[in-house]
Amino acid sequence: MGFGTYVAMGNLAANQVIVIDANGNVRVLVEGELPKPGEVIVQSNAEAGEDGQQLQVELVDDNGQSQDLTAEIEDILAALEEGQDPTQLGDEFATAAGGQTGSSLTSSGSVVRDGTETIASTDFATQGFESLGLSPTQSLTLLNQFRLYEPIFVDLNNDPLGESLAVVTDEDTPISGTLVATDQNPSDVLTFSQSSAPSNGSVELDPQTGEWTYTPNENYNGPDSFTVIVNDGNGGTDTLVVNIDVTPVNDAPVAEPENRSLLEDQVITGSMTGTDVDLPEGESLLFTTTSQIEGLTLNPDGTYTFDASSYDRLAEGEEFIIEVPVTVTDDLGATDTATLTITVTGTNDGPTATANSYDVNEGGNVSGNLIGDDTGAGKDSDPENDSLSVTHINGQLL
Repeated sequence: MGFGTYVAMGNLAANQVIVIDANGNVRVLVEGELPKPGEVIVQSNAEAGEDGQQLQVELVDDNGQSQDLTAEIEDILAALEEGQDPTQLGDEFATAAGGQTGSSLTSSGSVVRDGTETIASTDFATQGFESLGLSPTQSLTLLNQFRLYEPIFVDLNNDPLGESLAVVTDEDTPISGTLVATDQNPSDVLTFSQSSAPSNGSVELDPQTGEWTYTPNENYNGPDSFTVIVNDGNGGTDTLVVNIDVTPVNDAPVAEPENRSLLEDQVITGSMTGTDVDLPEGESLLFTTTSQIEGLTLNPDGTYTFDASSYDRLAEGEEFIIEVPVTVTDDLGATDTATLTITVTGTNDGPTATANSYDVNEGGNVSGNLIGDDTGAGKDSDPENDSLSVTHINGQLL
């Protein structure tokens, strides 16, 4: 994209003229003021068509005559855009890096871009532009004017964020925020888009407001990231990587319910089960209940025994449902509760007959009720309180 495209965004008012002096200072050329020799003139062309030239860059020579540098400037900027960001070029060709005899460092360590920009006030030589007659500081200023109108991500204090933003959230916990960007062009409308998705979660991004919500995958903890681009609609963009640290938390165990059925007087065994995705090796889950259930024994490892011999009171076919809340606890005290449901079905229990003893005088008679009389051993009975009758005496059917 040529430099002129940025002026089409409204960087300069129609027919407005700015001047960059040899020291890199920028001012607006007021009506009637003449630029000085060595100054660079930048102005917009309001009469240019949609596809015509919208920016004019000139250099004033020693005779006060202006030299049109528009095409050359566009060519240099286009070459930079097609190659590398000027801030990322190598030592020999870095913007304002200087030559082997310049006043700047010619070899140094790597430079990490953090979003801030500083124009150096020293005898730098800038590749490309100085061949057109521009001073080093003029070259830097012209480049910064080019970069000035690109949007940039900023924090709440309006300071540049640089290339990345770091946030922290707990495992299984979404995190939200709002990305903010500024643009020196008041007419620009900024939009946000996601250029790369996270590997271990999902992101929802509002393209107008920059609001975002990141949701980590279930039970995931560790690093993750996604990338957002802000676009001014006129070719200017900035890119931000949102780095997310998903910190681990203790996952509670999950208890599974259990359903069992049996007849009265029967005995069953079984085991309650539970799972824990982050239970350390060598640790065990603990199973407990606060309920006191007749015939039930629950062990700490979840195994249980239930003896239904205490439920003879049930009539034949009658069901009695027992619900036992069982709590499973992990090594860090996190818990879950499930229900052990036991259904006891009654059967027909036989009656209990007791011996009867009666006294009678010789030649006399005695009478009584073999079922209902308690002559010392108790009355005959039935667990279900069924009606009783005598069917045999001394083995003989009545």
